[in-house]
Amino acid sequence: MPDLRPDTLTACAAARELRGGSLSAEALLDACLARIARFNPTLNALVTVDAAGAREAAKAADRQLAAGGPVPPLLGVPVSIKDAFATRGLRTTASFRPLADYLPDADATVVARLRAAGAVIVGKSNLPELAAAPHCWSPLFGPTLNPWNPALTPGGSSGGAAVAVAAGFSLLEAGSDLAGSIRIPAAYCGVAGFKATENRIPRTGHIPHLPRHLGGARSVRHMLSFGVLARSVADLHLGYGLIAGPDGIDTVVPPLAPSPALPIPAGQALRLALWDDFGLPLCERTCAGLEGMTKRLQAAGHRVERGAPPGLDPEQLRELFGLIGGAEIGLGMPRWQRAFFLGIRPLLPPSERLVRAIARGLRCDMRAYNRALNARDEAIGRLEAFLSRFDALLCPVATTVAYPGGPMSSFTRPPALSVAGRRVPYMEATIGLTTPFSLCGNPVAALPTGIEAGLPVGVQIVGRRWQEDALLAVAAHLEPVLGGFVAPPLSG
Repeated sequence: MPDLRPDTLTACAAARELRGGSLSAEALLDACLARIARFNPTLNALVTVDAAGAREAAKAADRQLAAGGPVPPLLGVPVSIKDAFATRGLRTTASFRPLADYLPDADATVVARLRAAGAVIVGKSNLPELAAAPHCWSPLFGPTLNPWNPALTPGGSSGGAAVAVAAGFSLLEAGSDLAGSIRIPAAYCGVAGFKATENRIPRTGHIPHLPRHLGGARSVRHMLSFGVLARSVADLHLGYGLIAGPDGIDTVVPPLAPSPALPIPAGQALRLALWDDFGLPLCERTCAGLEGMTKRLQAAGHRVERGAPPGLDPEQLRELFGLIGGAEIGLGMPRWQRAFFLGIRPLLPPSERLVRAIARGLRCDMRAYNRALNARDEAIGRLEAFLSRFDALLCPVATTVAYPGGPMSSFTRPPALSVAGRRVPYMEATIGLTTPFSLCGNPVAALPTGIEAGLPVGVQIVGRRWQEDALLAVAAHLEPVLGGFVAPPLSG
């Protein structure tokens, strides 16, 4: 492979080349390490680079490939790992100062499964403190910059993950998503992202919750999910299939086999719902991206019907997310962080309903918490009934494309964003369109729909709970129409 471009090569294509003998694992690793050396000092996507460990794994992969016979599906493929997942003997910080020198003695389940699949782990990617924000500024490592425009944020919390994939530092990354942490960075950086149904993938070894030596106990019981970021839907499907399923430790992961779905025949028309009114403005680029996407889908023969699921109020869904999230996340917060949220609540204007709901959740009693869970059950039922009429639901990922970044703690009050000439509270502007599907626990793929005025725009493709394979089949069918991954114009 004379023109080895790890910034455009997909994980599936690399695996085929490696098995076919036209590419060596060590050559592919060298290409990734060269890009890391060239661009990571500026972008700051990877906060720990394990060149020696990756070299050893790549050499072992080449020996196994040369021996012939069956090989694991990702043998020799470079991947990176969000620094919220424990990696055996490799620094794992979650951007939390008390974990600055933490060396886990065991891999997170997701990491162990990627290693077992033959992946070569090149390093750990940046995130905000304890993965608790939709940007990517770390108190330990500073900001990660967007590869399309370094003045802008890549989103978060899996911001380093999205940049690593977009820039060609790795070909696939493991991520986590509570409020849009995979979907938002995927959209801001122009890559593909996928979060599975909640509890489909084990959380064993993910931070939070904190490790035992810091007294960590699991508190988040709902809405958190896991998945992958990559450059194609085929890569998402491959990665998801490798990390999903029970591990015998995380007891809420059901022992259910994924529901297989056949590829959708070329040319088959799909029935798609488009929900674009969440009670929040959309920026000009996002509107243009949605309009262009809709026209292309209709020109390809697909039926696109604009409308919202009956009985679902997006504002109420966001408040439910905040209440449940505040109640569960708050149990694991240090006292000073709880005090911050409780202290700012009286200062918040009525427009900041999501943060106010999180603060209410910190103090809600069991009766209020149970009412919120019952309301969540009702919302899930309404959304599932709506989705049963369509092949998938399409939604914008955020109110705006990537916006200017800057130093920002996960536990400070960020300024409002200007969207379409309106000042929108920060949390509503960033996670207001992703949290409804976190609340309901649905699987969601986020795919790029094109470049508008120099920045990527993405779309959420939402499927029914536990129907990941069917959703990914739809996403693969739509990917050529949507446009697919475009490498950012990096220089330096």
